[in-house]
Amino acid sequence: MPQRSRADPGLVTPAQKPPLVFLGPTLSLREASSLLPASFRPPVRRGDVYRALADGFTTLVLIDGEFHGTPSVWQREIADALTEGATVHGASSMGAIRAAELHTFGMIGHGKIFEWYRDGVIVADDEVALGYGPSEFGYPPLSEPLVNIRATMEAAPPGVITPEECGQLIEFSKALYYPERSFAALLERGPVANWPAERRDRLARFLRHGRIDQKREDAVVALTAVAAQRFRRCLSKNVPGPGKPWRRERLVAEGLIPPGEWTTAEIAQRAGLSESELAFFRHELSALFFVALWGEEHGLVATPADLERQRAFFSAATVIPGPRRDGLLASRALADAAVRSFSTAHPGRNSNSSTRAIILDWALGHSIQCDGCEGEALAEWVIESSANHFGYKWSFEIELTETLWLLGRLGRFQPREVA
Repeated sequence: MPQRSRADPGLVTPAQKPPLVFLGPTLSLREASSLLPASFRPPVRRGDVYRALADGFTTLVLIDGEFHGTPSVWQREIADALTEGATVHGASSMGAIRAAELHTFGMIGHGKIFEWYRDGVIVADDEVALGYGPSEFGYPPLSEPLVNIRATMEAAPPGVITPEECGQLIEFSKALYYPERSFAALLERGPVANWPAERRDRLARFLRHGRIDQKREDAVVALTAVAAQRFRRCLSKNVPGPGKPWRRERLVAEGLIPPGEWTTAEIAQRAGLSESELAFFRHELSALFFVALWGEEHGLVATPADLERQRAFFSAATVIPGPRRDGLLASRALADAAVRSFSTAHPGRNSNSSTRAIILDWALGHSIQCDGCEGEALAEWVIESSANHFGYKWSFEIELTETLWLLGRLGRFQPREVA
């Protein structure tokens, strides 16, 4: 019989997963993690909320998001998350925009920028946009977002600028392309360039000491609020229940499974799977879940190369739209990154031995025990038990359906003929 650790009587459940924060240039990872114990991912983009739900997260915090050259996070996926009972917070940047759009549906907004968008003080998406450097350097900002310029100018004392001049400087900054916005441009290229030297110097001194980073301040407010659980609430329309399995609904909508019950045996018959193949998939998909979970808990992020390797392996998935396919491959790419990271830290291991070592490390890290199971035997018991045994919402039927779809072994569902 499996035993639960005395130190962790409840083992691990999805409700115990930390909040997931999508963060980029607005706040440093070091400061953010000091405010809120959480998992962190790069700026949110299309499909990331669905991926977060699939990974078992129930509290999401959207701060930064992609929008230029990458599809931005979809309002529908946030609405789906709320319907599933997830708590979704937004602030500062893309999070503030989406919170202003969806606060009446239950998304929780924080900070002044959210309030500006909600109240119609600002409307343009590029108010929060800025250019920034690569993630490996901590997303260094390369321009100044207009919301920061707006907040700073409005805070300037009358002796520095008049209300009329404040409006002129904001309008000048608004007319610039967002990567060109900066306080230096404000001093050198705008109306200020024609001011007397003494007045320009006075404004320059104010900007050195009085600059307001409104995006950062709002992010701090949001993370502090989530940490204090002040905004945790359960609206009746957002109560999760067994009737809202969003991944299954998507498979039904895509014509891959029928609206009713769909058993493992029926999937196997439709795809022509033998008993040994079915056992193989059950084992490998369970292992995949735990390896990806370990990678998530260790803060790993799949690289574009990891995703590209998965695309190459599942080259038969040509009928699946690109964003949907990449969403299905996300956990596999993360597992790939986890195995690579573990193998690098433990030379001499191949992918199979690294996989079992990772699962063993996950089990030991969560004080999971099993009578008579040690070492690889414990890892094997975890795999055979599957994620459901440990409280995670995991469906082998859904995982198998999606995998067969990726492999090109599952066609569209044809309704049974009625006699």
